[in-house]
Amino acid sequence: MLTSARLRDLSAAGVDIGGHTVSHPILAGLPIEQAREEIQGGRAALAGILGQPPRIFAYPNGRRDQDYNDEHIQLVKEAGFEAAVVTNVGVAGEGTDLYQLPRFTPWDKSELRYMVRMAWNARRLVKHTIA
Repeated sequence: MLTSARLRDLSAAGVDIGGHTVSHPILAGLPIEQAREEIQGGRAALAGILGQPPRIFAYPNGRRDQDYNDEHIQLVKEAGFEAAVVTNVGVAGEGTDLYQLPRFTPWDKSELRYMVRMAWNARRLVKHTIA
């Protein structure tokens, strides 16, 4: 979706470019060696473009036990990533697994729905921080 030059520009501007895979497969549907190649190959390709390896990984589709599992978490660690994100909506806090960080997606069907979701997620963050 982005050219190599644009990725380099974004990285030079301070944007942290994360890894994904080579071809966006659902890791749970692959033999383990092919999943390893996808994860390591994607990291190597980005390192070649950026001049440094990406630190963070995003599991394709990102749903636990449907799209990735414990074996894939181990592969991500072995590949040298420092953390990984999933598609579960949530707030990371103390004790959250660094290789299964939840996140909030920044899109919705309308501005009002987006604002309601932002407020809901902020409320969860406050509750989590206070608890």
